Amino acid sequence: MTAQKKTAWIVLAVAILMIVVGAILHVAINTDFGNVKVDRLTVLDSEGKEVSILVYKPNTATAETPAPAVITNHGGGNSIEAQGSYNMELARRGYVVVSWDASNSGMSEKSMDPTHGGEAAYSFTVSLPFVDSSSIAASGHSMGGVYTFMIAQNHPENIKIVIPIGMNPGMNDTKSPFLTNYACIIGSTDESNLVRSNGDILNMAHNEQYHDFFALADDEVLEVNKVYGSFEDGTGRAFYMPDSSHAASMINSGLIALYLDIIQEVVPAPNPIDSTNQIWGWRDFGSILEFFGLILFFFGMSLTLLCTDYFASLHLSALKKVGFSAGTLAWFVCLILLILIPVVLFIPTSTMAMRYTVPSFMGLDTTANGFAIWSFITGLVLLVFFLVFHFAFGKNRGGNVRSYGLATAESDGFHISYVAKAFLFALLVTGTTYVVYILLFYLTCEDMRVWLAVIRPVPTFRIKYVPVYLLIQLPFFLTGGLAARSINMNNGERSNGKSMFLSVLTSALIGMAGLVVMFLVYWVTFKTTGIVLFPNDRGYIFAGAIYSMLPSFLVGNCINCYITNKTNSVYAGVFCAVLWATWIMVGGNAIA
Repeated sequence: MTAQKKTAWIVLAVAILMIVVGAILHVAINTDFGNVKVDRLTVLDSEGKEVSILVYKPNTATAETPAPAVITNHGGGNSIEAQGSYNMELARRGYVVVSWDASNSGMSEKSMDPTHGGEAAYSFTVSLPFVDSSSIAASGHSMGGVYTFMIAQNHPENIKIVIPIGMNPGMNDTKSPFLTNYACIIGSTDESNLVRSNGDILNMAHNEQYHDFFALADDEVLEVNKVYGSFEDGTGRAFYMPDSSHAASMINSGLIALYLDIIQEVVPAPNPIDSTNQIWGWRDFGSILEFFGLILFFFGMSLTLLCTDYFASLHLSALKKVGFSAGTLAWFVCLILLILIPVVLFIPTSTMAMRYTVPSFMGLDTTANGFAIWSFITGLVLLVFFLVFHFAFGKNRGGNVRSYGLATAESDGFHISYVAKAFLFALLVTGTTYVVYILLFYLTCEDMRVWLAVIRPVPTFRIKYVPVYLLIQLPFFLTGGLAARSINMNNGERSNGKSMFLSVLTSALIGMAGLVVMFLVYWVTFKTTGIVLFPNDRGYIFAGAIYSMLPSFLVGNCINCYITNKTNSVYAGVFCAVLWATWIMVGGNAIA
């Protein structure tokens, strides 16, 4: 066995070990070590469209001893699993939990149902023989708070309290009769509400509509953390402001504890547990192991296939260095430009999805389309960068089709068979990784996520969008690699582990370093000062979602660089990167 084959098998073995350990931990914690059964089901809404549902059933919930239930829903553009910390902590305490993917999100189909699947989730919940249908709570994050408010309003006889989290208090018709308890939780540094409230979230509640909803006197000011009316009588109203941001409310233990306290007060838990006793973080740790194990599996599969006789022909001879020497002024200038171009373009181009009508063929939601537009325009600008470098410097240094990695053989001429084999290689690597992922998805009943960074399956009704976003993102990965020739990245020094590592690290810096810095500045600023950067055209949404781009663009860049270094050709690396990134984007984002 050659050293490269041995390395490939070691990488695959480590990847599989990480995935298996992560999945075991994920399932163990999510099921409370076997005390809760988790099932993924599909029901139909009033429009006949499929609604994806996760059901958490504690073993103590039976037809003889029916349990209270909690219906939960995620925020806009997300999926069931975003509520995972709430769902599993509720199930540990004996509640049956029914959580659904809103229309066009996760695994649910597009529907005209105004509750976005909420009514279907409610009907399913009350039909369960092990649920006490007269004792139900409902809650949702952000837009999910709107949908759960609707079903609470429709069914006050059974729903004892609704808890919107991070939801703009003015997003529902609170003037209509509302005959159940209501507790709104908005973090004190909730970026979405800070923008809407001119920097003071309490401004959201200081309006006539909300004033009437809380039955306040004309000169009375709404007090935070005070219960108006009575939860016991079903007339309770409360407004809470814990220390949390909008996005972090899904993983903020203090906010989750407050939430659990409210639920357990209004709808007593069959298995009461102190609200500060939370174990969801261990489930997330298991998901992190799965997450990085899957990425490592992708690299291991690519290395394994390149060791086969069939794909060995993808290896071409090492590329000639045509860029500037490391450490020179020109090299530093090019590196800085390559890092800055993506970040400088990010807000102006991503927010175009808000300012202009997105073409009809771009079927994903605004955030995903903003990322796609940014990647496409960034790819074009990087192409200009490459052309300027080539004609001003590279051409005189020996820059040509071969040295830029565009050749398809050691000899002259273009060979379509090489490109086809490179695409087949990419399909096999990505496809095998996808199959492993799907097995995990059905084993754990959940997607893989590290907070906002998520890997999800691509449902059949989304497949039609794959070619569109594949073509839109192709320039980003192709021209990014070409532009990087200016600093001699991807020169095929694959015999030296350190050289490969530095090359991949550089590709990560070029693609995402500036954006990560932007994300950190944005995050720290509003957490420390309450000032939300990029308030126009919902730029703060795109800036806050930079973290969610890491699985697609950061990993895609590293994949591209790694395989390009191994083959000394751009084709296999670009195809692998764009297939991976398209899977992550189409599977992980809502449809418009």
